[in-house]
Amino acid sequence: MATETLIGSGRDCAPVLTGKIAPWVKRLIADPTAVAKLIDFGNSPVHVLAASEFRRNVAALLSVLQSRQVSGSLFFARKANKLPWFVQLAKEEGIGVDTASHPELQETLALGVAPDKIIVTAVGKSKELVSQAVATGCLLVIDNLDEITLAKAAAQSMGRVARVGLRFSGFRVNQRKIFSRFGLPVDEYRALLSEIGSESGLQLELLHAHLDRYDIEERAYAARQLIEVADCASMDGKKVSSIDLGGGILIRYLEKSEQWTAFQDELMSSVAGKRPTFTYMADGLGLYKVGEEVCGRADLYPAWNDVSKERFIAAILDHRGGGPALHKEISSRDLKLYFEPGRALLDNTGVTLARVTFRKRDTEGNLLIGLGMNRTNLRPFRAEFCVDPILLTATDRPKIDEGAFLVGNLCGEGDVIMRRKLQIGRMPEPGDIFCFVNTAGYLAHHLEVGTHGSPLPVNVLIDEDTLEVCDSFGN
Repeated sequence: MATETLIGSGRDCAPVLTGKIAPWVKRLIADPTAVAKLIDFGNSPVHVLAASEFRRNVAALLSVLQSRQVSGSLFFARKANKLPWFVQLAKEEGIGVDTASHPELQETLALGVAPDKIIVTAVGKSKELVSQAVATGCLLVIDNLDEITLAKAAAQSMGRVARVGLRFSGFRVNQRKIFSRFGLPVDEYRALLSEIGSESGLQLELLHAHLDRYDIEERAYAARQLIEVADCASMDGKKVSSIDLGGGILIRYLEKSEQWTAFQDELMSSVAGKRPTFTYMADGLGLYKVGEEVCGRADLYPAWNDVSKERFIAAILDHRGGGPALHKEISSRDLKLYFEPGRALLDNTGVTLARVTFRKRDTEGNLLIGLGMNRTNLRPFRAEFCVDPILLTATDRPKIDEGAFLVGNLCGEGDVIMRRKLQIGRMPEPGDIFCFVNTAGYLAHHLEVGTHGSPLPVNVLIDEDTLEVCDSFGN
């Protein structure tokens, strides 16, 4: 029975994680009429987007390069969000677009982005993708020897010279080799450079790194090793114009650092058995207990960090490594520097609204709040999205002390929107609305599916000042 458990005491609730909210979002959630109009426009759930933050993010990231007299720019990582609006915004802001598939390349070209503003970084490139990149003059980043063969064949069959970059891996940091399944061995760069030349039909323009971890030192050391490769290529008569350090620019999801610290500490304590669990089915979110020891690593995005976005890039460029700052080494060689942000450009550009459909308890007495959505509508790469949603409801709803799990409408036990038991404060009623903030970057679209044949959610673009719908993108 519920009365025989911790339910009602609040001691089994997850620590609060308050999201960082943009001004346009604050205006939206303070306007119940606008919220109701938007969710009626698209039904539940609906993804709501605004362009203003994208423009601000572009300016903030570019300012770091400009303030250090480093030439270069950004390629917006198209894979982070499926909506054409952000490709159009990238074009308007004068930055490039990073495409990760043949459909993305086709769409980006169709939206009028110039080929010299498009980079093709797709993993496992098809013959058709390589051929279109070569035919249109887009920059093709080579990941493996088979792609070199494909690019040569495409260039020779068309009588063209293909613009290419080489993606490298195996960079070293203090005698440690950085693991990656992407790229060609940087230790073999001399042999790889010999594959590129006018007789091959390939023109080398860029050296590329794809690094998975959010590690400033790794990025800086990789950049220095790419500079060494560029120097060697130059001595061989192959002028490299640019280096590209990829994406993975940290952003800050949370308002308060102490909340993130408390959450991590309490998660560890709950897995260790020192406090009640606050996750669905006692999910350790990557942590687990063996004997008396907590093992594993929390599978979570660093929702709070001190060096988010522009500070992250600045720290890379200012890295010294015992010598001149990296930005001086780049600019002294007239090299251009590029990054491929997705999440960082989409920071605070979108929210997701979802209606409450039911309230009930599971067989263990946990309070479940059903939403008109499923887990894939907000599906992170990691075990959990660590930002609390906001319940947009009338203040006359009864207060409750216990927490609740938000669940979806798929016919499966695993359809839990968030695995944390949330302190929602009041008991919602069917028709009430939850707002999930900062969902545009990867979270909303990357793994999204419909529910039992239902179409995918509608996306709406709104004016940040009037909150009126400017455009919509269907399912």
